[in-house]
Amino acid sequence: MDELRNEPILLAHHPLCGRFDDHLLTIGGRKVCRGCITVYPTFLVMFFLVFMGRPSFEAAFFASLLLFSVQLMRFVASGRWTAILFNVVLGSSLALALYSAMICPPELRIYVYPFILTVIVVFEYLKGKRMLKKCEECPDRASYPKCARGPVNPYDGK
Repeated sequence: MDELRNEPILLAHHPLCGRFDDHLLTIGGRKVCRGCITVYPTFLVMFFLVFMGRPSFEAAFFASLLLFSVQLMRFVASGRWTAILFNVVLGSSLALALYSAMICPPELRIYVYPFILTVIVVFEYLKGKRMLKKCEECPDRASYPKCARGPVNPYDGK
């Protein structure tokens, strides 16, 4: 617990080498992943709001597609606050997609489920490829993954 209390990075899954500092927010002296701190809470809030309103499958599914399409502008826009806004839109889109998958008519499941899964996989692939490009441009790339961990102790057997 002492190590966790003293850890300056919390909920950050990006390399900690400094090249991804724009993916982190500092809250209460701790660095947290900007995406996690905005996408997941938005997802939860939106999911409960949608579930309470109980929109039709068509409305929820098309709203999720619309919001997902809007947040794709993240690949051409930049800026910390812009990214936060797109993360909120992404969380809302994911909540609507999950809700629509849950209430999907049985005859459409064969089409809707693979479609949603494909969209998620392609999006994650593109995001991962974008992050990997930063690593590939790094002069310390040859020492990956140790480059993200800071100095290596030659006596620790690694």
